[in-house]
Amino acid sequence: MLAEGQTANVVTNRVAILDKELPKTSSFRTEIFELCTMCGARFGIGYFGASREGSRMAEEIEELPRKLIEILAKDHWLHRKHKGLIDLDF
Repeated sequence: MLAEGQTANVVTNRVAILDKELPKTSSFRTEIFELCTMCGARFGIGYFGASREGSRMAEEIEELPRKLIEILAKDHWLHRKHKGLIDLDF
């Protein structure tokens, strides 16, 4: 669950947010969506805050879904629920 009214004026870490939690956020910039291959849960990958300067490197954009998929697979392996907000810059 996300904190109500979670916003930021500065750019923070890239995160993945469970699709059903996205309407509860403000100031979240979605860059890409990714599905859990095990259960079909959909996550928006992006960040809170103002637009980032410049464009993303292709490698960086490709890396984030891979990180998320690894985290989601581990959740299933350990029989735990997916978090609503997952930090991808750990």
